[in-house]
Amino acid sequence: MSKRRVVFIVTQDCQLRCNYCYLIGKNKAGKMTWETAKQIADYLMSLPVVEDEAIFDFIGGEPMLEIDLISRISDYLVTSMKEMNHPWLSNYSFRFTTNGLNYSSDKVQEYVKKYKDRLSVQISIDGTKRKHDLNRKYANGKGSYDDLRPNLRLWVEQFEDKATSYMVVSHDDLPYLSESVIHLITIGIKNIVVSLVVEDVWKEGDGELFEKQLMEIAD
Repeated sequence: MSKRRVVFIVTQDCQLRCNYCYLIGKNKAGKMTWETAKQIADYLMSLPVVEDEAIFDFIGGEPMLEIDLISRISDYLVTSMKEMNHPWLSNYSFRFTTNGLNYSSDKVQEYVKKYKDRLSVQISIDGTKRKHDLNRKYANGKGSYDDLRPNLRLWVEQFEDKATSYMVVSHDDLPYLSESVIHLITIGIKNIVVSLVVEDVWKEGDGELFEKQLMEIAD
């Protein structure tokens, strides 16, 4: 089955200043306008359909800071597909990659309730509190684990086996990899994506330590 994946980068803003984030210079001014989003949607709807499925992906920055815009985009896409009897209408989905800090807010929960059957939410959590807080920090240096943890319970409860987390591993937190994967499993997360940073942060001996951590996870 062929897929069309469309990525809406809705904002350059974020509550956090993670050590390894690809987005340098976060700011509140850099965000998508409704006019731009509508042009993208109209263009998509005008294209010849050669894919069986459409995936609309919302990222940032932190996309849930722009949940009003995302909700408007989603509604417009669905309305357009209905009016056109578009082939994607029976096979589309909305996806988020989010830090999860706003997940329990009223507006986000309204969106989740509305589109849950078409929705995939991937939350970025690096594992245990000590691993997560090493990198995923607020601008003042405070770790974000304690603020995220209550939202994880709600997210796992809502998405169950479909709940997918995203963990980043770098040199400093590599020693906590196995305990962190195990921690996520124990709190009910069954799909765990682990990604190594691509920047030049690795040191002599990290390869052997990485192998050891993977063996501990396997055991």
